[in-house]
Amino acid sequence: MSRRRFFKLIADSVAKAAAEFTYEVAKPNKVFLRPPGSGDEDTFLALCTKCGRCVEACQTGVLDRVKEMNPIVLDTPFMNFENNFCERCYACIEACSSGALSEGNLKKFKYVAKLDKSRCVAYQDVFCQTCYWSCPRMDKAITLVDFAYPEFHEENCLGCGRCIHACPTSPKSINLVKVEIDENG
Repeated sequence: MSRRRFFKLIADSVAKAAAEFTYEVAKPNKVFLRPPGSGDEDTFLALCTKCGRCVEACQTGVLDRVKEMNPIVLDTPFMNFENNFCERCYACIEACSSGALSEGNLKKFKYVAKLDKSRCVAYQDVFCQTCYWSCPRMDKAITLVDFAYPEFHEENCLGCGRCIHACPTSPKSINLVKVEIDENG
């Protein structure tokens, strides 16, 4: 091995280590709900070109761009349920040319709604059924116990976020969580 090649390998190794360290240090600690068809966060961030075509294609306006001043996530798309909910039309996937959003990921991951009972006003004896009535899978994904207390059933959840959009609490009592789909059923 020539001396030039040796120093080039050393420099490349140092540069790669520095880049990985910088990425880990600058990695955001906030979790963003990515558009349907996104894979795991690291893969999504590596593939997303921040072009905004998915946000423009979104028919309900639920997709927004991250405004956080972190260079890794700045301008990447996320689902903002303050704006609206997801119709699951997948126009965002069709608009994505980078591969950050793909139909194949719809078979690997899905979103499910989770209720934080400590924040939910129904569990504080205030009459509220907004999540229940907003759900397109009423009596399947969300049921009411004693006609008052919502119970969430993730196996029936579409992951559309209508319940989050309708939730009157601040911060919201409902969160969407990305889960891996069990291929065995």
